Amino acid sequence: MTAVRPLMLLTVVLGGLLGLKALSLADEAATLISERAEAASAPPADDGHGGGGDDAHGADEPAEEVDEGPAPPAAPPPSANPALRAAPTTAQLGLERRLAERRRSLDQREAELDTREQLLTVAEQRVDDRVSELEALRDEVRGLLGMLDERRQEQIDAIVAVYSQLEPPAAADILTSMRETDQTTLLLVAEQLQNTNARKFAAIMAEMQPSFAAELTYMLRMRAEPPETTAEAEARLDAAAG
Repeated sequence: MTAVRPLMLLTVVLGGLLGLKALSLADEAATLISERAEAASAPPADDGHGGGGDDAHGADEPAEEVDEGPAPPAAPPPSANPALRAAPTTAQLGLERRLAERRRSLDQREAELDTREQLLTVAEQRVDDRVSELEALRDEVRGLLGMLDERRQEQIDAIVAVYSQLEPPAAADILTSMRETDQTTLLLVAEQLQNTNARKFAAIMAEMQPSFAAELTYMLRMRAEPPETTAEAEARLDAAAG
């Protein structure tokens, strides 16, 4: 109830002000109408010539228009100065700021991608160079191994030629002693003798102990068979290289 009373009082005050404003406007309108009526009813001024023709002419002339005051000034054209235009809203400023941040983020991301691409290009070039070096090294090692195999084959051929010149008992004794000391060379010489001079090899085996001859025959057969696993193949290669 306390909050309603000031509101009613304010309403009454506003109503009074509006009434006073209406009375003021009515007074001004009445004054303007009275002035126009007096101007229309006033007789024309005598210019000294007199005569009814002048009266008739004066009666035909329209009443002088009352000056209603200066016309209101025309509205100025809209200013072309950007500084006088409406300022951007907060939403527009926020959108522009987010767009600028997004643009900077995209530029940074593009720069990072360019840098990464350059690094990948350099890394690929290094890998290609390394592969080329390894291929050249592989070819060199293969060449050296080929030369080594040739020299080893020459040495084996020379050893086999010596055993071929020995008497079977002497050759059998030497091969038997190699059973514990150098089994790899034993198999190489025995295999080469078997392939190049089978009759001589048979005579040498006849002078061996039967158990050793049987063991040597088994090792030669296993050597002739292909390896069943990769580990076995690597073991044979290691034995041949040793």
